[in-house]
Amino acid sequence: MKPILAGIAVALSINAVALAAYHHWVIQPIPVVGVVDAWLVFREEQTRHLQAVSSGTDDVARSKALAAARDFAAGYPARLAELQRDCGCLVVDRSAIAALPDGVQDLTPLLRQRVRP
Repeated sequence: MKPILAGIAVALSINAVALAAYHHWVIQPIPVVGVVDAWLVFREEQTRHLQAVSSGTDDVARSKALAAARDFAAGYPARLAELQRDCGCLVVDRSAIAALPDGVQDLTPLLRQRVRP
């Protein structure tokens, strides 16, 4: 009986070590997820820039507003990438999620801060 119990104990130990090694080296940890409503922020900024262009009193003001709008549009993808890098998480667009589960961080306010001068 003792040899059978010893064999079972050895087998369980080997399986436990193999499973722990598998989870440590093979399985990647589940990333932290952050959600951002990128389209909402883009539309808000687009509206803000459009108002600045249309309310420009002279050509210089309009040119500055147009340049700011172009800079925003060109730099927006970089701001999204910075957001992902700085939070150290997987950033998912809000439109891809039906309901926001607990523990998922909403990064939309942070994106708003980064795109506004």
